[in-house]
Amino acid sequence: MASSNTALKHRDSRTNTAQSSRTVTRGGNRDPSSVETPVVVLRVQVLSCHDLKAKDRSGYSDPYAIVSILGKQFYTPVCKRNLNPVYEPKDATFDFPIYVSQVNMLGTLDFAVWDKDLVRDDFLGKYSLPVHQWFRGTAFAFNDRNNLPFSVRLAPLHPTKPVYGTICFKVGLVHPPNSTSLPDFGRTYNALISHGGIVLLEICCAKDLPKWPNMTHTGWDMDPFVEVSIGEEVKRTKVIQHSRDPVWDEQLLFHVRGADLSHPIQLTVIDWDKITSHDPVGKAEINITAILERAEKKKKELNTGLYSVNFPSMVRFECFLTKISKRTWTSNPTLTFRASYQSYVTLRKQVEQGA
Repeated sequence: MASSNTALKHRDSRTNTAQSSRTVTRGGNRDPSSVETPVVVLRVQVLSCHDLKAKDRSGYSDPYAIVSILGKQFYTPVCKRNLNPVYEPKDATFDFPIYVSQVNMLGTLDFAVWDKDLVRDDFLGKYSLPVHQWFRGTAFAFNDRNNLPFSVRLAPLHPTKPVYGTICFKVGLVHPPNSTSLPDFGRTYNALISHGGIVLLEICCAKDLPKWPNMTHTGWDMDPFVEVSIGEEVKRTKVIQHSRDPVWDEQLLFHVRGADLSHPIQLTVIDWDKITSHDPVGKAEINITAILERAEKKKKELNTGLYSVNFPSMVRFECFLTKISKRTWTSNPTLTFRASYQSYVTLRKQVEQGA
């Protein structure tokens, strides 16, 4: 297990990584163990990594893995001079108690692989497993022989960077220590994922964005992109240069926890600037309930066999932007997007039925 000194020495680099990848889970600072009994324990075993990137001059790395959820982290040991580390079960099996008060905060189970160095650890790759994908069948118990390990590609810190290596791990449920009742794992897991779902947004276009002067005040310029946030998760589209009527046609997917279902989806059009800070142009908001209502209405209006009840229809919205800048507007800009929402419960049923 990595020492506490290592954890403190490289805290800043890992914090920056967590913030940029938006995997820090809310509520992690609160420890419910003093007032609650866990409903179940999530057991995670890191088995191995393969084909990791060599970060040292020797042509090797000294890798270790960090597993985290709900603000709690565990470290595997460091494997010296190894690009294909295999971890002993006793050193790389970790238990995460899950409490009722945390159910609405369950998001992703996060893995990060690092190369141990004397001065600053080097990032090797990451992987996030959403809560509704923890299991691929009906084998939920950790020791169930049908509960097979995951073997997945590690993702780089930045999307433009090359991808190196894989991580192999196993996920399963175990009963809490000293538990007097033994709940059914399948029912418990379905209850955990019933709080939340997936929002799919397709950012289509904007029209009549304002003519803002360029830096030399010899003309106008507008390099817009859209920033979308649900709760604490934030994503953004590409930048369209020199356009008051940009077309993005870009899809953004959000895993929404139960606590975020009541939060509005905030869409902000921003003028990108290479030198100074970006300038907010305007914003639009919509609630998930509005998406569901429009989808249900569209379903009734279509009333044909072409409409699939297994996949929620994307519904179209065209909203006038609300001004959030002190700069002058001479137009009434709009933002057009499409959206759908699917609960984890429905997704789970579709997987089990082979939909």
